[in-house]
Amino acid sequence: LEYLPPYSPDLNPIEESFSCFKAWIKRNNAEVRAAMDESTQAAQAMLGKAYVLAVDGEKAEGWFGDSGYLFE
Repeated sequence: LEYLPPYSPDLNPIEESFSCFKAWIKRNNAEVRAAMDESTQAAQAMLGKAYVLAVDGEKAEGWFGDSGYLFE
């Protein structure tokens, strides 16, 4: 068991994935806005697509490695 500080973004890989997700949304702003204007379902589908396209296994593995988690 390893105790961590209450809030430590450097040790939390999800923070890096959120950053990557937000950057994808900024780069594809027109497409995202169009989906937001359509319907709630279209908006949810767009956000799901955005997350899948922005975050892949290689990036996630790197973020976990940067955080000090080990993979074998």
